[in-house]
Amino acid sequence: MFTCRACTRRLLTAVVDHALSAEPTHNVLRRSIISATTAQQTRGYAVAASASVVESAIRGETEPVAEPSPMNSKEAKALEWSVNKQLEYLSDPFHIANTVQAILNKGRFDEAKMMVLKASKDKNIAVSWNHLIDYEMRHQKLHSGIKLFNEMKKRAQMSTAQTYTIIFRGCAQSDHKKLAVAEAVKLYNNMLKSDRIKPNTQHYNALLQVCARAGDIDTMFTIVQSSNTGLRAPDAFTYTTILNALRAKLEIDPRKHRPKGEREQEVKKATEQTIQRAKAIWEEVIAKWRSASLVIDEQLVCAMARILLLGPSADNKAVLALVEQTMGIPQDEPGLIKMVREAHLVPPEVDVREKPSKTTRALQPRKPTGGKGPKPGSALQAKPGNNTLSAILTALQQTAKTSMVPRYWDVFTRRYGVSPDALNWHHMIRSLRYGHNSSKVAEYLWIMPKAFMSEATFRIAMNACLRDNLNQHAFHNGSQVLEVMLTSLRAPDAHVMRIYLQLAHAVKRPFEDMAKKDPQAAKLAFGKQLTTALGNLWEPYCMATKQFAFGGLAPRTPPPPPTPKTPLAPVSSTAATTDGASASSGPATTSGSDIGREMWKLHATARGEIAALARKMIAAYDRLIFGDLATSDIIAKLKPRRNQINAFVVKYFEDREKYEPKWSFKRMQEEKKQMEMENNEDEDDLEFLEGTPRRKGPELDAW
Repeated sequence: MFTCRACTRRLLTAVVDHALSAEPTHNVLRRSIISATTAQQTRGYAVAASASVVESAIRGETEPVAEPSPMNSKEAKALEWSVNKQLEYLSDPFHIANTVQAILNKGRFDEAKMMVLKASKDKNIAVSWNHLIDYEMRHQKLHSGIKLFNEMKKRAQMSTAQTYTIIFRGCAQSDHKKLAVAEAVKLYNNMLKSDRIKPNTQHYNALLQVCARAGDIDTMFTIVQSSNTGLRAPDAFTYTTILNALRAKLEIDPRKHRPKGEREQEVKKATEQTIQRAKAIWEEVIAKWRSASLVIDEQLVCAMARILLLGPSADNKAVLALVEQTMGIPQDEPGLIKMVREAHLVPPEVDVREKPSKTTRALQPRKPTGGKGPKPGSALQAKPGNNTLSAILTALQQTAKTSMVPRYWDVFTRRYGVSPDALNWHHMIRSLRYGHNSSKVAEYLWIMPKAFMSEATFRIAMNACLRDNLNQHAFHNGSQVLEVMLTSLRAPDAHVMRIYLQLAHAVKRPFEDMAKKDPQAAKLAFGKQLTTALGNLWEPYCMATKQFAFGGLAPRTPPPPPTPKTPLAPVSSTAATTDGASASSGPATTSGSDIGREMWKLHATARGEIAALARKMIAAYDRLIFGDLATSDIIAKLKPRRNQINAFVVKYFEDREKYEPKWSFKRMQEEKKQMEMENNEDEDDLEFLEGTPRRKGPELDAW
């Protein structure tokens, strides 16, 4: 009887109805005897009831809830018919695999699985099974993927080497890291014992990635011991994975729950151990490289360089020696200069597989007939790229060798034809800022692609000029940075303009010798510099303020919508609404003050930056007008602008008191006092910058 689905359903229904009728306080849901017609009608529903449903019905629950079936019998029959119809025209496993992949791309996993199961009866379609397993792994279904693999073996489908690679890759991407490591190691050990498929280097590297992403260093080094000189010979990717895992483990484990002193000691000790361990691994890499059994690439070199950058200054300097050892780029300045000179005679290195066009050959400089070009690098040396350039710039900054930044930059871009990305450009500008080289910053900013520029770019560049305030050309370089910003960004950044005004106050070295001979002339010269800065900022300031409401920062708020009047509305309710009382009926409307408050909050940061710039400009105007730093005719031209900006600031604080009830006039006075105290101090951007300017103190206010 249990072999027939209808009989089984009748038995379960009779048991349920009998249990329900045993309780006198509950209503009988259905009859205990089902007619043949009813049985025929109920065949479209689920065949077997779950145990939880039956148990709940026996306990007397009147509404047992069953788990919904993914599809009813009608949909299942339609799907089965569609799969059978497709398989009639698919006989080759290759076409079946392509069809399964196309179905999975549309997200119809049930259809793909049914097709694979039916086609597995008389064909070996391991590739189709691989597609199913890969689909489940990519959707973070680790258990389902492993079950499909076991079912594949039960159906006598021969797994391939690609099957194990897919499973290892899915384990590496899984969110359940511990479970993924356990399943992957178990599968790898089974492969070692198998006689049909032995793990190769690709499987070996995939399993190392699983352990590396899970942070299981001990298991990773246990797997390393299973390598050999045959199928599982380590390659460059193997050592790259190991080094990246060591660095990631060190950066992710800061020991937060320990006291600060103990935490710093443990982190320092762990860093030293990691660097020593990486150096031992690198000795093995170099030994294999020199014996021509290993090819070093850029990723491997940069993985070792990133670990060295975590150490002290001596290890940071070793990065330059590492690049010289593996890529042939000298670490001394004369060697770099020689390579840059030779780069003008010989075109940059190009891929020999790509045939240059006629236009490219015409633009390349010709090699002199009498000259002798540089010797080409060894084929075993790694080719430098963007990652190497970034590591070198970081090492130069941390070792305070920023004078060599332009040398390395020219070698990479001219000799090796590296196209710097946005991260390289920002690293280079930040390194030059750290070295107080505002001239190079302004020079490179003109040739930097506009697609890589942002507000952060110009904040770093302008702070580079501010830190280089002992340079008599620093103000000129800052003016160039401001000009590039106005031609590159859609809207000028108020923070950059505020730093530029500080730069005009800080650069005073050109007037020191003049002050000894003629103090009044020095004052006028310094006042001319401030006047120039304010003149350069006037148009950008007006552009920044026009993005808000005309004549002030108060947002334009639409008037509140009128209350709809209906013929049936009583006169008393209309009068109450006119007097200010809210009517009990009718739709709720948003007042204009609420809209204005929301708009104020939306642009609060931008308004604050512009207001801070305006206050700085007012302070500069007052210094020119009341500090005897300008002539009378210049002062007459400056006063109208000063009054216009002052009205702007007053309007800003009025709107702030209106839309920010917790903000008071007393707090405004405290902010004003703090601004006056910081008027001649450096303001670094905390997100991108560190350090202090080269010169600050009371001597800046000599005039």
